[in-house]
Amino acid sequence: MVDLNKIVDRFLKEDFDDNQINKFFGPYEAAYFAYAQDETIRKNAASGGTVTAILWNLLRRKEIDGALVCRSVILDGMVKPEFVIATSLQDLGESQGSKYISTRFIREAIPLIERFTGDLAVVTLPCDAKILKSYLDHHPAAHRRVKVVISLFCGHLSTKRLTKHVIDQMRPTKEAEMVDFRYRSGHWRGKLTAKFNENSIVERPFSIFSDYQNLNFFSERKCLHCFDHTGYYSDISLGDIWLQGMKADSIKHSAVIAKTKIGLDIVEKTSQDGDLTLIKKPISLIAEGQSRSLKIHYNISARAKAGRFLGVQIKDHVNEKVRWVDFIIAFILIFNHKFTQLSWGRKLVYWIPRPLIKAYLYFLKGLEIL
Repeated sequence: MVDLNKIVDRFLKEDFDDNQINKFFGPYEAAYFAYAQDETIRKNAASGGTVTAILWNLLRRKEIDGALVCRSVILDGMVKPEFVIATSLQDLGESQGSKYISTRFIREAIPLIERFTGDLAVVTLPCDAKILKSYLDHHPAAHRRVKVVISLFCGHLSTKRLTKHVIDQMRPTKEAEMVDFRYRSGHWRGKLTAKFNENSIVERPFSIFSDYQNLNFFSERKCLHCFDHTGYYSDISLGDIWLQGMKADSIKHSAVIAKTKIGLDIVEKTSQDGDLTLIKKPISLIAEGQSRSLKIHYNISARAKAGRFLGVQIKDHVNEKVRWVDFIIAFILIFNHKFTQLSWGRKLVYWIPRPLIKAYLYFLKGLEIL
């Protein structure tokens, strides 16, 4: 079978100049490939267990008293994201794995920061790191307690409807109640894992979720307005490395960017303590491994132009060049988002056979080659 991802990566491979690096990442101190030394930490992680290793090291060294993280909980049979302050390795383990469902940082996370009296690390998405910065700028006491902000690379969030649809496809019987769920863990693109009360564990390829997500079906509206993929307002930013040459590696690595001197010191100390394998790399390799996502996410100019034709007002913050193919890609993504806001549109997408969804995704990826 033809691996379209490999073909797209080959065509999109390019050298990233300093101007592009600055646009996509902002100022930084150093870039690395990394993974947790502890195999048990890596086991349930989406990308090398690096965040968990860093946080656990900070807790052990008493640099922080807790870490604000997001975990998935099951409430009334549905997956719900929940912000918590982790103070142990067990707490951190419960928050491992990617989350692709809508969160409300201001309403749910900020109150936790306000109530917690100790020193904190905060793990968040790029958009929420910006919100956090604004909050900390106006609250000096909280600013002193937040010792490090860690951002995770972000494509976009999806509404709970997509998660429900995928879980319904995984449910072994109509009566089976879900008791645990992980969006993505394991090697490379990973697997979705759901545990049901009949003590049955169901695993499916992550693509049964990501094919819809990559097409922007069921996406959060606010994500159309964001152009920060890697976390401009963080001390450390981390994410996946989608380089085909690393697919065969026995251990999945994380891309790690130390954005500030604080972040650099934390990353290097974690490595020196033996909790993290750290391999210094040019940041252009990270850009290459995130090439498609970086360009599409950053080019809010294309979404602003396409949005005018679809009744979606998007402010252009970057004034990026918009080629005809950029406009078409943006049009498709906004159209798909709007389509699944409609009740009949959602029903139609649910009904479409997955091979046709896959073909649609391949068409979109094909446009990205141009």
